[in-house]
Amino acid sequence: MVVETNSDPGINQGTIFRPADLGGDAKYPIFVWGQGGCSRDGLANEAAMAEIASHGYFVVADGTPGNTEPNRELGGGGDVLLAYIDWVIAENEKPCSAYHQSIETTKVAANGFSCGGLMAAGTAADPRMTTWGHTSSGSFSVNQAFYNSIHTPVLIVTGTADSVGAYPNGTRDYENIAALGDIPVMMFAKVGADHGGDLWARNGGEFTQVNLAWLNWWLKGDESATGKGMLVGASCRFCTDRSWNISSANLP
Repeated sequence: MVVETNSDPGINQGTIFRPADLGGDAKYPIFVWGQGGCSRDGLANEAAMAEIASHGYFVVADGTPGNTEPNRELGGGGDVLLAYIDWVIAENEKPCSAYHQSIETTKVAANGFSCGGLMAAGTAADPRMTTWGHTSSGSFSVNQAFYNSIHTPVLIVTGTADSVGAYPNGTRDYENIAALGDIPVMMFAKVGADHGGDLWARNGGEFTQVNLAWLNWWLKGDESATGKGMLVGASCRFCTDRSWNISSANLP
């Protein structure tokens, strides 16, 4: 796994996490991530991003390593994540690019922690998105126009003891998305977990394991115990763990 930055317009505000070897026939789905606290430090969730990239994803986390610029505006930044997607897709087509023909450009996901989850929500209406979600985040009020713009599966991960209100916000989003009737949505709530849960634990903790299994399911078609099977079904790992409350609607 490689961590790198690039000075090109469109990507110069982000940090890339990717597999070290981009050769061969493998193509890597795109995953963009917004940071908690609206931070511009691209390594704020380094362990989680490295873990996801190591499983075969081309990850762009918002911000550059150690960046201490003023944080992004709360509720903004979706355009920044979409610009990263634009850049990666364009690089895939350039014969001179290190990423030429290595990216699965039809498989694109966004997520983010806290403020970064609101950034991810800003990508939801884009037709290129395959799925999106948020982690310890959620809308501050019902916005039916936003919910109506959603056209892909949605993942919500949070803690039930979130001290900044992400649990009720995430629950509100889950209920309103579920009510649409045709959008697959799941919510994983870790009992007693505070804001961000164990995102900073080794390999990004269980919060990242849920996110990764979701990506494997929707971006790689993985229905085994490393994808859908980890999240859905009587014998799935998280379904049998009483420390997680799981809700789902409209699943295929």
